[in-house]
Amino acid sequence: MDTTRTEEPAEHMNAGHDQPPPPGFISAFDFAGGDALRLSWDEARRAVANDGFTWLHLSANDDTVESWLEGVTSMPDVAREFLNGEDKRPRVHMGTNFVYGVVADLELVAAAPDAALPGVREANRATSALRFYVDRHRMITVRARPLQSTDRLRHAVLEGATFRDTVDLFAGLIRALNETFVDRIDDIGDRLDDVEEGVLENGQANWRAHLGDVRRRLVEVKRFIDPERNALTQLVTRRLEWAEPRSMEALVQAIQVLNGLGGGLEGLYERAKLLQDEIAALLSEDINRKLLWLAIMSALLMPATLLTGIFGMNVAGLPGTHSPASFWIVIGVMAGCAAITIFLLRKLRVW
Repeated sequence: MDTTRTEEPAEHMNAGHDQPPPPGFISAFDFAGGDALRLSWDEARRAVANDGFTWLHLSANDDTVESWLEGVTSMPDVAREFLNGEDKRPRVHMGTNFVYGVVADLELVAAAPDAALPGVREANRATSALRFYVDRHRMITVRARPLQSTDRLRHAVLEGATFRDTVDLFAGLIRALNETFVDRIDDIGDRLDDVEEGVLENGQANWRAHLGDVRRRLVEVKRFIDPERNALTQLVTRRLEWAEPRSMEALVQAIQVLNGLGGGLEGLYERAKLLQDEIAALLSEDINRKLLWLAIMSALLMPATLLTGIFGMNVAGLPGTHSPASFWIVIGVMAGCAAITIFLLRKLRVW
């Protein structure tokens, strides 16, 4: 996805109306006629109060929007309070003929000039909460910061995507969320492939830090995708009795895809753990190889060290102190001892 897009507020399409759109009004669509019709702020407020098929997308950083939500009598009181709240943990609450909750999503961040630098793009991918409310006639989404899933869904609607009802539209939101997760997981998987290839070809020296960064990103994704899967699974087990069967099936399939992504994430996590073990084994093998060479060098030098120690004693009676050939005799003895040591090491298959 092109992250240079921004989730812009709706255009001032209600020129001539008494009240201009507040900054917290992002977009609204009416699907009653089959094709999506983009609504102004005044039109959106009237549509939400009626029994049409409407999606209203709002920002939580606007007191005007918060006050308006408090007065929407077509929604249950508990849902209005929830949309105006600050709950950020993924969860789903089901009522008699409505559902509301929170899903976690990646923030939509415009590409920075240095986004090509290693780690910058990933560092900008923070997560934020999207609060939602869905019933037979309306879907209302509220977020504090621009998010990728709602941006994907909004652009899909603008490009002509059609939906049967609000549950089908909510399934489209979950599919957009899945696409966001797929991009993130694929990016992590590509980096893990690079680390795996580098470890197998070049050893562990230059890849330990890279693998640590990949594992950290995997943990970050797991930290918010696992609670989200658990929360949305309630809609699979309990279902929405008031939803149209085909739309409910589309929602179940989208949630099952999310569960499959979670399984793929578990697979990447296990691969990362195996690579960590492989790097640890290579490091241990490298250390053992170096210790073996140190032991061999010590064994080769031990006879020479013994001889030099003996002949280095400053005592009377040392043989060869007045003979010109003594030096070469001692050198020959040390070379012979080294040769015998090498022969024994080879014989014992130590070297």
